[in-house]
Amino acid sequence: MARVPVRISATIVDEWGIEASTALYATADDSQTLAGLDGEVSAFVTALDNSTDGVIKQARVTVFPVLPTGIKATAAAGSRVEQTGEIGFLATGSAKRYTAAIPALSNGATVLAADRIVLNVVDPIGLLIKILTTLGTVLHWTNEHYQEIQKFLDALVAYRKKRKQLQRSSFEVA
Repeated sequence: MARVPVRISATIVDEWGIEASTALYATADDSQTLAGLDGEVSAFVTALDNSTDGVIKQARVTVFPVLPTGIKATAAAGSRVEQTGEIGFLATGSAKRYTAAIPALSNGATVLAADRIVLNVVDPIGLLIKILTTLGTVLHWTNEHYQEIQKFLDALVAYRKKRKQLQRSSFEVA
């Protein structure tokens, strides 16, 4: 059994419609079920509801898993979060496209070839698509409305500007 860091947050709305959030932190036993976690979070939300005159609009649990060994420790030279891979999918029960973004899309030959995303099953994006379109034992990948991803549609390279963030993180040396 290992303890995994967890953040539980709730958004509360007052009678004027003004929202505020609260966040509390815990560690969870990774050998327990999601149903067990859900039950304890429900008890917390009920106690919080009894402690506030506002209405709880939503609650959220964020689990912070240990990152796998072997992933990059530093960004590759020339990587830019503005260069984004966009992978389009269809979801069950929806005619609308769901697009997943990959910030700082790799310039490596197994990811990009002639400014196009490489979609071979054995290459990184192809493997990612396979994972997202295959039902797992625990995870069933969905769009933001919790409709299961059905099939891959297309992929493209886009550029999403992050200028404000860049200005905040940059500094000049005299």
